[in-house]
Amino acid sequence: GNPMAVGNIGPNLTHVSSRYTIAGGIYPNDAEHLTLWIKNARMMKPGSIMPTLGKGQYDPQLNMTNSAGLDDQQIADLVAYLQKLK
Repeated sequence: GNPMAVGNIGPNLTHVSSRYTIAGGIYPNDAEHLTLWIKNARMMKPGSIMPTLGKGQYDPQLNMTNSAGLDDQQIADLVAYLQKLK
């Protein structure tokens, strides 16, 4: 079976916009930091299991640039959605 199908990888996002911080308390939970986190969590918190999602972003763990990924508008839309989850 696929080990990624277990569903234990990501955090519970039910009340994500009610939190004051992200990245294990390192950064404030605002649109600017949430955008940077979604784009490239591993540059903000080395060793993060969250993959680098931003298109054209360098992933330090994989030592490569993400050529697929989400563009800036897709990330902005995702941040707007997450900020509504109270």
